[in-house]
Amino acid sequence: MAAIRTSIQIPQCEHNRYRMQRALSWLERSEKADVTSEKFIFLWIAFNAAYGAEVSEILENQLTENLKIRKFLREILKRDVHNKIEQILFEKHSGAVRVLLGNQFVFKLFWRWARDPSRAYNWRRGFESNGHRIRSAMEEKNVQAICREVFRRLYELRNQVFHGGVNFTEGWVQTQIRDGTRIIADIVPVVLEIMKADIEANPDSEVWGKLAYPSVSENEYRKH
Repeated sequence: MAAIRTSIQIPQCEHNRYRMQRALSWLERSEKADVTSEKFIFLWIAFNAAYGAEVSEILENQLTENLKIRKFLREILKRDVHNKIEQILFEKHSGAVRVLLGNQFVFKLFWRWARDPSRAYNWRRGFESNGHRIRSAMEEKNVQAICREVFRRLYELRNQVFHGGVNFTEGWVQTQIRDGTRIIADIVPVVLEIMKADIEANPDSEVWGKLAYPSVSENEYRKH
């Protein structure tokens, strides 16, 4: 007879509590980093700890990481009642945002072309078309569109860094890392502040999902 499988039951409030603890621990570490590359890495891990959630195997195959981030940011922006993220993107760091979004080295189609120039990817046309949409969104102060595009570029930068596609403290990528770090060093604390307030108001909120790596005690492990 096949063994009966039982899942470990963890209250939603525990998922939310550990999510915040983990994210805040990486944010705290980022504040002690002296090297920009390290600061970027710690900030991204803090952000990933906030948005990362358990999904089914079917959804895992259907959802790209950018779509997960987009869904997460939509929930954050809905709760940003004081428009703090808008102020960061359109006022405090508008220059860095424009530079980042105008940089082909964090544009996915550029790297498709660079890896295989013989393939029919017209990255320049895509880059120009994307640039027109960005300028319109900046003029209209469309925070959803700009926030989404900024994190799409930051995710491309994250891939370059995390997959060893750059040198640690030198080379052309340092410009992107500098601009990206300036932006998320202000955005990530606001994101966590918004999430923390939402969880404190509703500890059992299911908006943020279940942790992909929940905290499991040794006793629970042995029982199963």
